[in-house]
Amino acid sequence: MRLFIFLLAGLLSEHSSAQTAQLAEDHKPLAFVPGESLSYRFHYGLINAAEAKITVKESRKNSDWIIDAEGKSTGAFSWFFKVDDHYRSQINHTTGLPNYFLRDIQEGGYKLHQDYSFNQSDSSVTAIAFKGKNDPKQTLHKLQGAVYDMVSGIYALRNIAFDELAIGDTVSVPIFMDEEWFDLQAVFAGNETVKWNGQKWSCALIHPVIQTGRIWRNPDDLSVYITNDDNRIPLLASTRILFGSIKMELTNASGLRSPLEFAPN
Repeated sequence: MRLFIFLLAGLLSEHSSAQTAQLAEDHKPLAFVPGESLSYRFHYGLINAAEAKITVKESRKNSDWIIDAEGKSTGAFSWFFKVDDHYRSQINHTTGLPNYFLRDIQEGGYKLHQDYSFNQSDSSVTAIAFKGKNDPKQTLHKLQGAVYDMVSGIYALRNIAFDELAIGDTVSVPIFMDEEWFDLQAVFAGNETVKWNGQKWSCALIHPVIQTGRIWRNPDDLSVYITNDDNRIPLLASTRILFGSIKMELTNASGLRSPLEFAPN
């Protein structure tokens, strides 16, 4: 599942200081609804490396929506690096901002649990985290304003009206991850037509802001294609890295807010 976060967020732990435009807060309704389910397949070079499924559902306790994301390594890739990750973001169904976030991952011999409770009214997060069998550590973080977790932050990108942007414009989503606050940034690179599932689709192309050198050679080595319809689904993503290439592709989409709209031939 880290591959999913890696591709869509540009390796979120790589912080950037570039100047960006602020994410608009008035794009309503949200581009997704309860009942939506998206499935993805990941390739490392020619190897099928992992699969992920992301679902949106209503909370049984209140009016919040829950975004569940699960990812597992597959096939030969699991032989040398097994992945079993679970992310959950509980969001306000109107603003899309999170009230609660859970991250429970097992990757190789690495295990991490994170439990965040957000208080958006006073811009604070209570975080409980531990690695492996270590004792949990609780910390309180005061932030600069409203903030997303790593899953709701990626979904916040789906609410951006890319057709109102000019090529080269940069959007910014405030993220709280690994007990730190920073901006997830993406540069709009225009519109492209891509082929998926036997049809041609009009997509917005964005390049999440990344740091070159350690993993990437060029600042545009990470590309994400988001459908230019009311759903704004991440359809394809790919990246060239110093030690190979990774590709993500949508394999199934159901329960969407609106029918998918493919580009006319």
